[in-house]
Amino acid sequence: MATGGGPQLPPGPNRALVYGNCRTCHDLQYLVESAGVPRSTWNDLLDSMKQYGLRISPEDRKKILDYLGTYLGPNPPPKTAAVPAEPKGPINAAKLFHDQCSGCHQLNGQGVPGNFPQLARNPDIFLAHDYPVRVVLFGLSGKIVVKGDHLNGVMPPLNVLGDKEIAAVVNYVRSAFGNDALRPKSMQPVTPAMVAKLRNKNLTSDQVLAYRKSLKAASALATGGGPQLPPGPNRALVYGNCRTCHDLQYLVESAG
Repeated sequence: MATGGGPQLPPGPNRALVYGNCRTCHDLQYLVESAGVPRSTWNDLLDSMKQYGLRISPEDRKKILDYLGTYLGPNPPPKTAAVPAEPKGPINAAKLFHDQCSGCHQLNGQGVPGNFPQLARNPDIFLAHDYPVRVVLFGLSGKIVVKGDHLNGVMPPLNVLGDKEIAAVVNYVRSAFGNDALRPKSMQPVTPAMVAKLRNKNLTSDQVLAYRKSLKAASALATGGGPQLPPGPNRALVYGNCRTCHDLQYLVESAG
């Protein structure tokens, strides 16, 4: 499985757990550059992360430490070691969300205003059948507005997860946090086959952002609404000229 842009961690059990927790605050360059240190050093590092807000269960902490101490320790397995197979059987989507998404979006899906967008009752996750799949696979970076909250950050790609896992977590988010009430009747659940097909596109996060903007513009036209500019002198002049060729989503998302 491809892992997208940024530093790559060696394959091994619980690698996805490291991606899901450690990239909440930073990229993985530090981990890659620290490869070779003993398990005790990784243990101390995990302890130090508590002051920066790391909150993980003892079980997950042990799994992360086992991965770091083994695959980024002094004597890692040969690079030819077998890559773990995609999980078999049903996926525990709620736990997957907890492990991979809640560090930013919070357990209740409310996000962190100004930093991480809320997923709860967020119509954007239904902009298109494949939109959230693209975000999970390839990440998203740049200015966006989610339910009035202006954000300018980076979501790293999570395509270290398997096709079944990505399908499961997207379907979970679309049915949890009050989102099920927003689901268009014609929108079917995401399938692993759909994820596999999209994975081959190898998009960039900038391309995902452009796709989002096109979907938002189409949605505004379809509903007769659209982004609203703040009141002020000559606002009507902006409406009259700038909407000749496009909607105003770009202006709103470029604010600041």
